[in-house]
Amino acid sequence: MIPTNLFNLDPIYTSALLPFVAAAALAWIAYLIGEHFEPPQIGKSKSESRIEAFATSKRAEPKTSAAPVGSFEHRVRVAFAGVGMDASGGEEYYLLMARLAVGAVMFIVLLLIGLPFLTSLIGFAAGWVFMDGWVKRSWSKVRTDIEAELPSLLLRLNAVIQTAPNVPSALEIVAGTLAEGKPLKAWTLEAAAWMHIEGHGAVEAIRESAAGISTSLSIAADLIGRMWTTGGEGYVNAFGTAADNLESVLDARVLARAKGGSAQGTVNILTGMTFLMIAFMSRNPSLASTMKMPLVQMAYAVICLVIVFGHSQVSEIIENVV
Repeated sequence: MIPTNLFNLDPIYTSALLPFVAAAALAWIAYLIGEHFEPPQIGKSKSESRIEAFATSKRAEPKTSAAPVGSFEHRVRVAFAGVGMDASGGEEYYLLMARLAVGAVMFIVLLLIGLPFLTSLIGFAAGWVFMDGWVKRSWSKVRTDIEAELPSLLLRLNAVIQTAPNVPSALEIVAGTLAEGKPLKAWTLEAAAWMHIEGHGAVEAIRESAAGISTSLSIAADLIGRMWTTGGEGYVNAFGTAADNLESVLDARVLARAKGGSAQGTVNILTGMTFLMIAFMSRNPSLASTMKMPLVQMAYAVICLVIVFGHSQVSEIIENVV
């Protein structure tokens, strides 16, 4: 049961205070949402609306400027694209609303399992940390998917380049054999398109794009760029040798990421069990009077905050190691 009498205060005070707090929170959320919506055009004909939309379309284009690959904005876009949402141009807004929504859900869940009100407020901090971790995990999954398929790209490209020395065309051929809907296929097709359009001048842009995603992909892009700009049988053979060496390294990294995922699962289980133990202690009748004390609730809130922060730090360490 959700406690409605906070800190044993008189219900008159809580019933008078909570409606104002709730109204202020709803007004703030409505203000944030309203900033990203335009009022409907009333009293205008369809032709006038189309003309105005055409005239203002050029001014609206800068709102969705291209974000550098691997930047914070790009990672947020990738994370929300994974759930079917386009956050282009409003990355901070989407992330803020998601943090608030997840924090509110966690706050309610902590109340339902029996934690005190003040301790349950840590749910908002947990929601903030969870969403940041979700963005990092989404980006890590993209990198993992690319590195898992990168050996196949190098192996097939090495085979195709023996019969089709044209590197951009060979990249297009190999891209057609990669898994559909995966990030490496999209990157390979984009790199081939850059090569066709800009020629050798596209090599630097391709390297920067690859470096923003993964060090391994950056090395592969550098190998492809050197083979394309230099040419010759010697560089083709050198590419084959380097591709074989890089394939061994990538296979080891994929295995390490799998073990890191197992360790992350263990950390998640331990964190969940810790919160369940705290909830069990808060429901213990012998501790009921103690749990009502504001000082005790604040102490539990600090403990929960340390747990959430520690979970995020351990997750980041695992990610950096693998």
